[in-house]
Amino acid sequence: MNTSGNKQQIIRFVAGGSVTLFMVAIIVLTATTLSRSVYYLLWGLPVIAVSLLDIYFLTRSLLQKPKTIDLRLSSLIIGLGTTFGFSVAVMVLSPQHAAEGFSSEIRQMGMLLSLLPYPLVIWSLFCLGDCLTVVPEAHAVVAHGPYKFSRHPLYVCYMTWALANVLMFPTLPMLMAAVAQVLFLLIRLRREEALLLETFPEYRHYYERTGLFGPRVKRLASIGD
Repeated sequence: MNTSGNKQQIIRFVAGGSVTLFMVAIIVLTATTLSRSVYYLLWGLPVIAVSLLDIYFLTRSLLQKPKTIDLRLSSLIIGLGTTFGFSVAVMVLSPQHAAEGFSSEIRQMGMLLSLLPYPLVIWSLFCLGDCLTVVPEAHAVVAHGPYKFSRHPLYVCYMTWALANVLMFPTLPMLMAAVAQVLFLLIRLRREEALLLETFPEYRHYYERTGLFGPRVKRLASIGD
């Protein structure tokens, strides 16, 4: 294998291995809380399910050779940051503010909002399959399931979780972490799309007919037409 191929595999396995270890830690930590209350059970089971699916599909993806890959160090940092950077920030910040007197209604709204994305995340992961990656890679064009309506349904869910955590813990540090998460996600998706547009000519048609975060709204015909 040439030097470029070695570098590609090192970056992929460093990124994938780091995320896998993090997901294993999340599964173990979450499993220890399940017996505390119904709330922890309701919150913990989806977390464990999604983490297991992340590990499974990411491992399958690592065994495939991508057609193209973004080897920039900044893309590796952004990929790792958006995958578990915000989760680490939440784990650090939330205990510090859990006992503060925030509005219970707002916190409950945030908790409800945090649960809503899980069905879409699971559906998206099964549709994405072997194309799940940490750094931008071009494996194939996925345009079925939720991807028929949004080019980035997973990112919609990640941004929803960022908003949910701000509602649950409405502090300046949490707001800053959420804004950073959204900005990194936007940079990451733009790099992924640039790679896909360069690699797959058919992605252009998909790109033009499918909205970034949801179905494109057709311009309403003017009255009288």
